[in-house]
Amino acid sequence: MNLPPEYSEAGAGETAAPELMDDGELQSVLRAEFDDARDYHTNQLGNERQKAGDYYLGAKFGNEQEGRSSVVSTEVADTIEYVMPSLMRIFASTDEAVRFMPRGPEDVEAAEQASEYVNWVLNNENAGFTILHNWFKDALLNKMGVVKFWW
Repeated sequence: MNLPPEYSEAGAGETAAPELMDDGELQSVLRAEFDDARDYHTNQLGNERQKAGDYYLGAKFGNEQEGRSSVVSTEVADTIEYVMPSLMRIFASTDEAVRFMPRGPEDVEAAEQASEYVNWVLNNENAGFTILHNWFKDALLNKMGVVKFWW
């Protein structure tokens, strides 16, 4: 096995295996990565989401001056509301939101049954249209749409 030179402790032509992390080191690395992701989600995205929500609602900026115009554009809300019907038409206009494709002739029946079942669960056991609508709107407004599901 040839490893990159940075893993070689010996001279040219000889290679050494990289050192493996112990459980404590791995936990430390994973904890640092998790903390960075949480901080980004809370601080960076949180501020951007607050600002997007204010734009969506047409909130005042707080720097208005007496005797000057205080008109606030609602372009964010207008754009999101303009895009939503098209998204809903694409994903919710039929009862078949999901279609499983067979890999071979022996899989045709199983793929059809799986497609029918998943579509039935989405539309009959759940409020499929509402779930998709809220998911897309959250994604457009908040930069992340989340749907919780389980089996």
